[in-house]
Amino acid sequence: MNSCPHEILFQIFGLACDDDGSTGRALSLVSRNVHELSKEFKYQSIAIVGIPRLVSFAAVLQHLQAPNRRVRHLFFSSIAQNLSGKPKRISEDLQNYRDTCDAFSKVMRIVAPTLVTCEIVFQSARMVTLIPESCPCLTDLSLVGPFPILLPDGDGAPRFPSLRSLTFSSFTDYPSHLFEDIATQAPNLQKLAFYPAQACHPHHAPRLALPSTIKQVTVQPGTEINRELRNAYCKQSVQALMERKLIYMQKNHNRCRVECVDPGRPQTSPQDALSVWLLRSYD
Repeated sequence: MNSCPHEILFQIFGLACDDDGSTGRALSLVSRNVHELSKEFKYQSIAIVGIPRLVSFAAVLQHLQAPNRRVRHLFFSSIAQNLSGKPKRISEDLQNYRDTCDAFSKVMRIVAPTLVTCEIVFQSARMVTLIPESCPCLTDLSLVGPFPILLPDGDGAPRFPSLRSLTFSSFTDYPSHLFEDIATQAPNLQKLAFYPAQACHPHHAPRLALPSTIKQVTVQPGTEINRELRNAYCKQSVQALMERKLIYMQKNHNRCRVECVDPGRPQTSPQDALSVWLLRSYD
């Protein structure tokens, strides 16, 4: 190892540190030499579950020099994950929610300049439509959980100029100005996907004004409905209306491909998001 050129080691460390942070932590324990050489890659890819770890991570980053706190791939969840088969419940009262948002904002301010991919799982409504900091290098963003109740007034400047792929899942209602907000914040977006927890009520559907750069839209009009439920017919009617709106989008937005995913198709639950994230690839 000592005879290997540093340039080769840097390439190895860069390729190896592509998980939840375990590899980076392990490398720092190999030897003093490897610890020093791998510091730049230790937090290159990191997964954080729960507010205590988020607060600790924010404190760690604040005490690191800029070259050693470059985070390129970030996963955060306020919901326990099923990696061990016995997930622990994470409470989320009002104070916990505020602490989570504060800690998340601190982390995002530090990692925003280098962040390339990001997945966020929130149990409660987010404070903003996307994420609270401008990320010039971010290309892929997945957001799991409810939308904010109100969309904040922005300054009209693009916050995510490099964003190409955006996915929303496990939500119930769409903000009415969602597409306009996305078009402003991510002017070069190409792929947009929606996987709601239930069919969207027609009065809460966003205006069908897609950003001009969109090439592909994927929408699932809710999960499969149990026909034995008393309100099954109403829910199916809402899904049918949503599907008709998708057909309208297909006819009136010829520049992009609109795909309607059948209700009931298996989708990742918030509790399994980390397992899926660890299997990701960067093509």
